[in-house]
Parts: sequence; C-alpha cells; structure tokens
Amino acid sequence: MRITCKKWLATLTACLLMVAALAGQAAAHPTAGSAGELNFVGENYEMSKHPLSETTVTIIHDTHFHGNFYTEKDPKNIANYFGLIQQIRAKQPNSLVIANGDDTATSLLSTVFMGQHMIDVFNAMKVDVDTFGNHDFDMGPEQLKKLVAASTFPWVSANVTDKNGKTFAEAEGAKSFIIKEVNGVKIGLTGLTTEETPAISDVGDNIVGDPVAAMKKIVPQMKQAGAEIIIVSSHLASPEARIVAKEVDGIDLIVGDHAAFAYEMPEKINDTLLWFIGDEFTYLGQINLQVKDGKINDFNYHRYTLEDEVKKAEFKPDPKVKQIMDDYNGRLDKELDVVIGKTETELDIMKATQRKGETPIGNYVADAVRKYIQSDVAIVGGGDIRADYVLPPGQITKRNIMETLPFQNYLVKLEVSGEDLWNALENGVSELESGAGRFPQVSGIQFSYNPKLAKGFRLVEVKVGGKPLDKRATYTLGTTDYLAGGGDGYEMLPKAKVLVDGHAGPLISLLVMDNVQQQGTIAPKAEQRITVTDRKPSGYPDFADIDGHEFAASIVKLYAKGIMKGESAARFGPDEQITRAEFAALLTRVLGVSAEPEQSAKLPFKDVATGDWYYTAVREAYQQGLIQGVEGDRFAPMSPITKEQVQIMLTNALKKQKVDAAADALMEPLKNVAATDKMTRAQAAAALDSFIRLLESKEPVANL
Repeated sequence: MRITCKKWLATLTACLLMVAALAGQAAAHPTAGSAGELNFVGENYEMSKHPLSETTVTIIHDTHFHGNFYTEKDPKNIANYFGLIQQIRAKQPNSLVIANGDDTATSLLSTVFMGQHMIDVFNAMKVDVDTFGNHDFDMGPEQLKKLVAASTFPWVSANVTDKNGKTFAEAEGAKSFIIKEVNGVKIGLTGLTTEETPAISDVGDNIVGDPVAAMKKIVPQMKQAGAEIIIVSSHLASPEARIVAKEVDGIDLIVGDHAAFAYEMPEKINDTLLWFIGDEFTYLGQINLQVKDGKINDFNYHRYTLEDEVKKAEFKPDPKVKQIMDDYNGRLDKELDVVIGKTETELDIMKATQRKGETPIGNYVADAVRKYIQSDVAIVGGGDIRADYVLPPGQITKRNIMETLPFQNYLVKLEVSGEDLWNALENGVSELESGAGRFPQVSGIQFSYNPKLAKGFRLVEVKVGGKPLDKRATYTLGTTDYLAGGGDGYEMLPKAKVLVDGHAGPLISLLVMDNVQQQGTIAPKAEQRITVTDRKPSGYPDFADIDGHEFAASIVKLYAKGIMKGESAARFGPDEQITRAEFAALLTRVLGVSAEPEQSAKLPFKDVATGDWYYTAVREAYQQGLIQGVEGDRFAPMSPITKEQVQIMLTNALKKQKVDAAADALMEPLKNVAATDKMTRAQAAAALDSFIRLLESKEPVANL
C-alpha cells in the first residue's frame, strides 16, 4: 500500500517532513533550548566524555529498514549494519537490540519476497524485539501475521489491537509487552505505532489506538509483572513521542522515530530519555545504562555513522547477514533484470515529481488502469509512483516497473457520484504544500486547479471524457484498493458501490508490466490533463485578506453556505474581533432555528432593544437555550466573545441538536487560544466549521 510519513496533527507532520532534510544540520550540535526548545542532555554525556563506573545494560537501536538490503557496493547496507551491531555486542554482552518498525516493507525486495527476507535476517541476528511500523502493514495485515509467525524474535505493541481488543497477531506470537532479564535487571519492552497508520496503510479492521492512553494502561501492567526499567520501541513521529513522555509516568527510555529525524544526542522529558536517530543504515545508536536498585543511576550514549565505521581497517560485515543479502539480491537480479520492452520518451519516475503535477508515467499507469478495468475514469495516487530516478529512452526491465510501483496495490472498480469524484480530485490537490502522495494522476479526466486558494476549494474546472463533470451523474472509477479504502484522505470513496474489489483486480505493478510487454514500445507524454490556473471557481469570494490564512478553508465554506459575509466584496477582516451578538447570529443561522412568536419573547437583557440589528438573533438564540447573559440583566452584545463563551454556546447547541459529543473537540483548531482570549472572525469560522462537520457526521441520540 502507498505510504507517507505523515500524519500526527497533519499540519505539524507536514512541516516536520518538509524540514527533515535539514534535521541533521539543525541538530549538528544541539543544546538545551535549541531546535524548538528541546531538552537535549548535552555532549558531556557522550560515551567518550562520560565513562560509567559500571554498565548494567546496553541498548542498541535503530532500524526502520523499509525492507531494504542494498548491496556490498554501498557501505550503507544491512550486512555492514549488523556487522557493527555484532561488534558492539562483543564489547557489551549485556545488550539488547531494539528494532523500531517499518522493517519488512516497502521496497523492491519486499514486493517480490513479501517481507520474508527481513525476517530471515532478524532471526539470524537474534534481534531482541521489534514493533509494528506503518510500512509493515503495506502487504496487508494477514501477510504481517505470517511474518510474525515466522519470527523467532518477539513483536510487541501497546496500541495495535484487533477488533476484539487483543494485541494484533497475538495468535501468531505478538505480545503487548515482554520482560527480559539482563544482567539481573528486569526490563519491560513494549512498542507504539503512529495513529495515522490506518490512513496511510492497510490495517484491515484492526485498530491503532491513542499512544498516551495505551501507555497509561500498560505501564502499570508491566510494573506489576516485575519490570524495573521500561523501554518503548517507538514508531511515533518524534512530537508524538514527546507527548507520551510528558504525559505518561514510568517510562525510562523511548527510541525510534517514524518521521526519520536524526539527532546527535538524546533528550530528556521529565524522567524519560528519548533518542531519535533517523532510519535505514545511516546511523546506529548505543545507550549504556547503569542501573542501581531498579532505577537508572547514570548513562552515556554514542551515535555511530555506518560509513565511517566501515572505513576502519578492523571492520567486517556480518557473514550470516551478508550471505542472506547476497542470496536474496541474486534471486532478485535473476527475476527482475529481464528486458520487457522499451520507451521512446524519457520517463521521470522521481517520487517528488508525481506529487506536484501531471507526468507521462502517471498518465501511462492511469491509462493502463482505466483500460483494464473498463472504467470511465481512473485515479492513481502520485505517491504510488516512486522509483526516484529518470529512465532515459531505451530498454525497460521488470525491475524498472517494480521500482516504479513498489507497493502491493490491487485494482478496484467503483461506481461514484459526480460530486464524490469532484471531492476526490479536490482532496488530491489539498496537500500540495507538503508534497503529499495523494496528488492524483488521472485518465479520462481533465482538470484545472488554483493552488493559491483555500484547501477544499482549489478545483476550477473538471471534465470527464471532454465534457464538464456533472455532479448529479454517476461514473465508474478505476483506482487502487488503497485509495478505495479511504487512504490518503480519499474518505469519499469507501462509501461508493464496489463493482470489482481488490480480491478480483490484479496487482497494479504486474498490470503495467504486462502492458509494456504486450506493447513492446511505449511513448507516454504529458497531455494537459492537469493544469494550473489563476482563475477562481464560481462562488469563491474575492477576499484578498484570506489568501494564505490559517482558517481560509473554513471562511470559504461558511461563505459558500451563506452563513458568513465579508466586510466588503474584497475584504473579510479575518483577524478582527467578533462580538457576542455577531456570533449568536451566526450560530442561529447555522442551526436554522427560529423563536416563538414576538409576543412570547421575554428577553431579560436590558442592553438588547427591539430596534437593534441583532435583536431577532439574540431573541432566537435565548429562547432556544443557546446563550446566556454575562451578568444579571446584561448580554453585552457588542463585547468581543471569548473562546470560553463560544464553547459554552456550542455545548448548548449540541444539546439542542441531541448530539452526544463534547464541544471541546470542536475547539481543536483553536487549541492555542486561551479560554479568555477574544475570538476573531476567522477563529469563529473555524469553530463553526468544526461544528457543522460534527453535525453532518453524527447521528442524533434520543435522550441526553
């Protein structure tokens, strides 16, 4: 399945990934207070500067291999990595090797050997523990269960469960935690997986729970079972891990980072050490712990750079892993280095290219899908195409296709409404800024979009088969099972009627491979299927002051619904304060409520008169139980409304609508706004937008 690293609070994760390339530089010499006030432990704890009088336990980490081996020509290969691990083990026999998920997939080897190649290595090296990363579900939960069953090392997870609440793959040997006694110390080991996994991989009907809640539940269980030191193998993005460390007591060490950040030294939050050193084969971390009376008394650390270690005269790759690596690479070469056709045009199959515009290879893949599945249109996620090189005119091998389409994506045929097709394309261009893989490569479709507009309102024109898309019509859509299941934000597709499901459709990589073989010579090209425009769609406001605003999408939504208006045709005033009367009027407009007849109105507010423009709205809101006064007989209609007052009004509105939900969830977009802060027009739009979406998604309950 198609994967990205993205997802803890989408905005923050996108920002993290955008600067990931700078992480090594930003943390070249981190100190307390740098890199966003991270509390690094300091260089004085480096192993060479801070020797321990006694080392009780040594922790060796990280993995996140993504199913890769690489070859002996590359110093950063799996045989060298485990050669370094074995070298440390020889010096520190009381050690634990902690893997951190995303080890079995996704790579060319993973596509061909379904992750078994990684299990063979981990078994041979007697890895002490691993947890589930999002990529480990790429081949589906059933295949991951098979890999767990084939493992002679334990898999642990605190927050991945089946639909019955049991640890995922428990029948195959996975556990919520294990306890290993090392040098007389009982060490509890568990794992955490990023909550965004269901959105970016195939977890089936399994559940990835809240990491904080999971750890608050499991830490006492581990303590009761005898654990003295608790270590988490983490496949969370580092901001998520920091939240766990801050909110959960009793964790001694967290290692591993889903977002691949690499820091030279650990950091400390409360009594928890955390260390994030990237992914694959660049770095290896070593933390030596001195344990006294069941607690960490002292520690030191060292980060190894594999390329530097390999250059040392005494260095040797691990012979067992090298044999496995060479064997699988040899089998792969024989199977994939077969010429199946040729291309007359250059094919840019770089990952980044597919995520920002139409590409010839994207057109070719989408056309192959539409032709095979016999659909009106086809959408393939740009993130599905990711070989990261440019293929010049000439021969095409099986390897080229498998590298281009490395995921286990199967074809699906859906029947969708025109409105859902429009929304699918809108979703496809909603995360351009972060280079997300949801960008659509299409067939049978032409569309134009304006990237400067608010998310959700960027499409300007869509044609299907050369004719304007009809939102009331139905169309057949060929796509992947990953997108059909709602992956990458395509939440409108799971409700569509399934005409051909993933069990019947072929693997997309094999379909494209067959196409190339049958055609012999291909010449894909860009055809202006996707174009960028400066135009705005019909009905989009001309408010120049909302361009690029944090809450622009909410403003446009409420404008389109006729709920909010601008201060003029060209100005919305997003950062101007909104009054209590104005918000009351907006809320009654959202709910469509009306008051009892005029004569029954008994407003207790002396500062609201019948001639005031807001009189009717306040009267309606009061009679419906949505509002109350600020003190005595005052409503203070022209006073700026605060976040706390908005939350009270929305709580009352939820009760009125018989929706069993907490209003504080509606304030998530405003989590950085203090309760007493005065609300702006844009913030009010964000809160009301959340409220409307909640009403549209929740079923009313009979009694509250």
